[in-house]
Amino acid sequence: MSKYADRILREYPVRRKANEKEAFRLWLMGALRELGYKPELQNVNTPLQVGSRAVNVVAGDPEKAKLILVAHYDTGIKSLLPPLIMPTRPATQLLYLALTPVLVMLAALVLSFVLTYPFNAPGATLPIFLMLLLASLLYLRFGPSETNNVNDNSSGVAALLETAAGLTPHYRAETAIVFLDGGCAGMSGARGFRAKYPSAKEKPVFNVSCVAKGDELVVLPGRYARWQGDVLDAILDSFDAVDNKTVFLKTDGLTYFPSDNRMFRFNTSIFACENVSGFGRIIKPRTAESVDIQNLEILKNGLCKLCENIANS
Repeated sequence: MSKYADRILREYPVRRKANEKEAFRLWLMGALRELGYKPELQNVNTPLQVGSRAVNVVAGDPEKAKLILVAHYDTGIKSLLPPLIMPTRPATQLLYLALTPVLVMLAALVLSFVLTYPFNAPGATLPIFLMLLLASLLYLRFGPSETNNVNDNSSGVAALLETAAGLTPHYRAETAIVFLDGGCAGMSGARGFRAKYPSAKEKPVFNVSCVAKGDELVVLPGRYARWQGDVLDAILDSFDAVDNKTVFLKTDGLTYFPSDNRMFRFNTSIFACENVSGFGRIIKPRTAESVDIQNLEILKNGLCKLCENIANS
């Protein structure tokens, strides 16, 4: 495991509460300064989180950069069902996501009947049902934090730090590296970044997430990025497979990757996955126990070369 991944997982495994994120940012800013960067904090209003705020860490000048690399550093609540991401099977993904609210509603309905039937109080069934639904919504704000964040997204943060270390001074001026807050809270950090730097709407943005585990690294351009021929050529010329690892550029079919990439017009996502029969390419965020060093090496070399290719294009 890389020194960055090891430090993050050892000292900052959970980054959900304000004090947890502040401690991590303090270390992150120091790590970037040690590499010769001059990182800045960008504060973002977060109406979705009462009494909280999102703070991005930005290294480089997004206005002058030809390429923007992003990864969200915050972590979320512990989901009721094991999180699964199926980027190449959008319909299956949406059906799986729909399971949680359906199960919550069924559980609330059954429990409301259980509580009122013995007392022959049918008039109280609906109020109790609604109260249980409200309690389930409060879970989104006050539920327990997810503690296994190796894959989502400690791995993406480590990959960008490795890339930051590998970039030469010349290409650092052509690249902006952004660690986004609010990825688990309505993508507020990405929204705030896009609002402050409107030029990002017209630049290629690469989002790195969930790269800790999987023998296939997928580069997935968004709807508009699929038509950027020069960027696609740069991708093909940048990433090389190593040993039993493969790198696949997917530019066809319906896809859906639920991360900060959705806030940028010319976005491309990079993730690691495995193939499971019936589910296609699948990511299991909770199953990773460490960050695959080979994945980080492929990403570091590939992203550094990508920065060079796009800067020289």
